[in-house]
Amino acid sequence: MSEDKKQVISPESPVETQAQNLTDSEQARLDRPKLSDWLELRLGWWGFVRKNLDEQMPAGVSWWQTLGNLLMTLLAFQFITGIALSMYYSSGPESAHASVKHINEGFISNIPIFGSINWGLAVRGIHVYGSSVLVCVTVLHILRVFFWGSYKKPRELTWLVGVLIFFVMLGFSFTGYLLPWDQKAYWATTVGTNMAGTIPGIGDSMLILIRGGSEVGSLTLTRFYAAHVMILPAALIILTALHLYLVRKHHIAGPVLPQKGATVPFWPNQLFKDAVVVFFGVGIVIYLAAVNPPGLEGVANPTGTDLVPRPEWYYLGLYEMLKIMPAGWELMATLIIPGIVSVGMILLPWLDKSKSRHPAMRQWIIISGTAIILMIGLMTLKGYLETPVHGEEGHGPAVEGQAAPDGEAEH
Repeated sequence: MSEDKKQVISPESPVETQAQNLTDSEQARLDRPKLSDWLELRLGWWGFVRKNLDEQMPAGVSWWQTLGNLLMTLLAFQFITGIALSMYYSSGPESAHASVKHINEGFISNIPIFGSINWGLAVRGIHVYGSSVLVCVTVLHILRVFFWGSYKKPRELTWLVGVLIFFVMLGFSFTGYLLPWDQKAYWATTVGTNMAGTIPGIGDSMLILIRGGSEVGSLTLTRFYAAHVMILPAALIILTALHLYLVRKHHIAGPVLPQKGATVPFWPNQLFKDAVVVFFGVGIVIYLAAVNPPGLEGVANPTGTDLVPRPEWYYLGLYEMLKIMPAGWELMATLIIPGIVSVGMILLPWLDKSKSRHPAMRQWIIISGTAIILMIGLMTLKGYLETPVHGEEGHGPAVEGQAAPDGEAEH
């Protein structure tokens, strides 16, 4: 074989060539690579996949570590269904309700095996229920990290970015609720945005900034839609990419107490657990969308007074807290208490000075966090049992400062 055939260029040596003994078939493969080889040389995709599949997992890794991949899958479903809905949605106040009604009713087809399927309503149902399941799984994921102390050095920034992602998800829920432009969306957004008006000094300016005017109207719908499909998605993509990078850099924390035993690769055991949880998580969303499709009430009417706005379950705790506050104390429920909880979540890695991840060594943090969780849970249960659902006879929309934001996320 000639000397020039003994030298090939590899990605590892872009300047100097490496001398290798190549057979004719190997040389032919280099001269005329398959598409997979061509892509691998330029993307390194298979090497990236193999690296992640072979990643060594700490002994004792359990089913709780599957929530992250479930969240990523649910987010993918939200983006896909959201893009599909946006192709048929019109954000004008004269056409928003009609476009959602068209989505609900205009895409029915018959399939021999499955029968009649309303594709528009199915996609919207997956989007609506996916947002609730997404918030639920995110809360479980945050609680797991909190109780296991997985936010400790060197994962402080991983926790911080995760908290910001949670806030963005709540923003999706709040902005998405107005988009159908029906009665419950209009009045829930009215009383929800009223909370901004309770902030001393800047309340009125904040209210006008959010609504685009003194009342909920066409500019409110435009601003909420812009935030929902442009601002919040951009923030979520950036934060999620940063979160994944930090997770890959520092790896998962593993059990609170290190367990004996050798590390095992991610494939196949942990990947199997992830697949099972993703299957059931997505299955729950599809089941809910199938058995109880999201409805649509009458078009938004600012003069209507026959509906009591009821927030989505993850806002019910704040709603009830606001209701029980004495007159003049609304600011405690609208700003002070939520602000303290939010700042506490952000600063948690620096507030917890314990060097141990064990809950027994972090007693004041665990007790404080558990108290807040119980308070939110009890307020949520109280709201669920006492607040009329949409459509039940009530005494009209809550007055200013007497209700909380709503959030059936049209994510």
